[in-house]
This record gives sequence, structure tokens and C-alpha cells, in this order.
Amino acid sequence: MDAASRTRGGPNSTARLTRSFKNVGCLAQVRQGHDNRQERPKLRAVIFDLDGTLTVLTLPLEAMRRETKRYLYDRGLPKGMIDQSDGISSSIFKAKSYFLSHDMTPAQWRQLEEHIESMLSGYEAGAAKDVRPIDGALDAVGLLKARGLKTAILTNNGRQAVDIVLEIIPMACLFDVIQTRNESPTPKPFPDGLTAIVSKLGVDLSETIYVGDAPIDAVAAARAGIDFWGVTTGETSREILLSAGAQLVASSLHDMIPSVDARLGRRLRRTPNLPSGN
Repeated sequence: MDAASRTRGGPNSTARLTRSFKNVGCLAQVRQGHDNRQERPKLRAVIFDLDGTLTVLTLPLEAMRRETKRYLYDRGLPKGMIDQSDGISSSIFKAKSYFLSHDMTPAQWRQLEEHIESMLSGYEAGAAKDVRPIDGALDAVGLLKARGLKTAILTNNGRQAVDIVLEIIPMACLFDVIQTRNESPTPKPFPDGLTAIVSKLGVDLSETIYVGDAPIDAVAAARAGIDFWGVTTGETSREILLSAGAQLVASSLHDMIPSVDARLGRRLRRTPNLPSGN
């Protein structure tokens, strides 16, 4: 999710994307090709993770996890409650269960949670200023929109950081829903965010895939009952994504297009043989 050295982003990607949107118009781009879609496609929606899937965003995750756990311990959480392998979401979930069952009021918990949210948002907002798109990722999303598919983003990043990302990379018009942890009932690996987006899009779980670069994405998709497709533009190898439950793993979003076409029942167009100049 934050391994910039493994991603395909380039320093000029944002500038090229911005020029493209200004010269052609985002909606005109994504509408092109709608005449080729089927009336009732077998696939109707694709939901994407953000970091490592669409963008290069280097978050100081270890520092964020460490500070979250330290704050929870300082507030009285027994250290044995959190395992070393627990991430931010699972640590907060365990802390909430413990504190609310040990005389902490819901109002006190909300105050504690607001402190953690403020801390996390500060880290994310700082990192978001250096965000860039993964080369070719947004072009691939445009191709999916041209096929008549609904698209969305589900990220565990907070709204503050995501709004900064959307200011730097003008991609909001490519997505029907952009949902952060602040709008999700519970963050990944819980499935609530995915099921909420599916409901907003007006599609069925069986008509949706979730695309991400990390095992936490695979777990959320499995719990929601949604197919998970992995992409190796982030922090995780093909082998780990497959073992986490991915039905398909590609080296880029563009490489997934033929598999999307297969789900849609589309026939791939062959490039005609051009006559030689001899």
C-alpha cells in the first residue's frame, strides 16, 4: 500500500492526467464506448482500494500503529489485549470492546476515538501532499466506465487526507462513490464499508468485485461476499495475494481489462493485419 519503489507511479503522471481532463473533459472520456456494453452485464461494479492500487501514497504506517497502541495503553488498556500483529483497526476494535465493558461511557469512548482520529489524520494529511497516481491506473478506470460499469473507492484513509488527494489528482469524476473510513460503519477488514457501497451503487454483491493490493482488502471482500482481485502495484506479492483469497492477480489495473471483458461476455477485438509497404 505504501511501497513506492514497487509501484508504477511517475512524477509527471498528475500533470499528464490534469492536461488530459482539461483538454478532453472527464465525462466525455468515460462515456466513450458506452454503445458497446451489454444491456445486462454479468459484472456491474468495480470497487477499488486507494493506496497502492490507484495511487502512490507513502504512509508512515508503523509510526501510526505504534502511536495508536501507545495511546490506548496510556488510557488503561491491558497490554495483553493487543497482539503484535494487530493493525490500527483491530487495535481500536479490541480497545472499544474492552473499555465499553469496563465502565467507560459511550461519550468517553467517542472522545478517545476522536483523539486517535485526529492523530491519524495528521499523519495522512502530511503524506497526501506527495501523492501521485500509479501510471495507467486511472486510464484503466476510464476504460471500465466506458464499458458501462459503476466504479467506487473504499479506503481506510480518512476524509481529510482523501480530499487532499482529490485536489492533487483530479479523478473524482471517474467514481460514483468515494468512501473513507469516516463514512464507513467500520473500517477494513470489516465488510461494512463494502456492503454500504454496494447498496449505494444499487447493484448486487455477486455483480461486484473489489480490487486491492493487500491481504486486508481480501479479508474485507471475503467477509462481504464479494470477489477479490489483487494487483501487485502496492506492498504485496502475487503469492501472498493468492493465498489471501484473490480470484485473480494482475501486475496492473490495465492487465485486468481482458478479465473484465470476459465477465461482461465481450468479445475481444483483433487488430487487423495492415498491408505491408512493399
